[in-house]
Amino acid sequence: MTKDVTLSLRIDRKLSDKLARRARQAKRSKSSLAAYAIENFLEIEAQEIALTRQALARSKAGAPMIAHEDVDRWLKSWGTPNELPRPKATVKP
Repeated sequence: MTKDVTLSLRIDRKLSDKLARRARQAKRSKSSLAAYAIENFLEIEAQEIALTRQALARSKAGAPMIAHEDVDRWLKSWGTPNELPRPKATVKP
């Protein structure tokens, strides 16, 4: 059986009001909604860390990758008259 613990934190009034509105809409307490949000945040963070580690391992193993600079240049071209084609993955020498 899991025991609940109390966590105290400071948030600004605007965020508190948003949380209260959403809690009313969901028919939940602010506390339960905040706990749900924290739990989901931590799950997403864990997934992002795992994916980053996997990508780094693939990179170190020599898997094809797209250079950050190529992606950046491509994204900056979006919506311009000279939009670039999607960059292709290459293997580092």
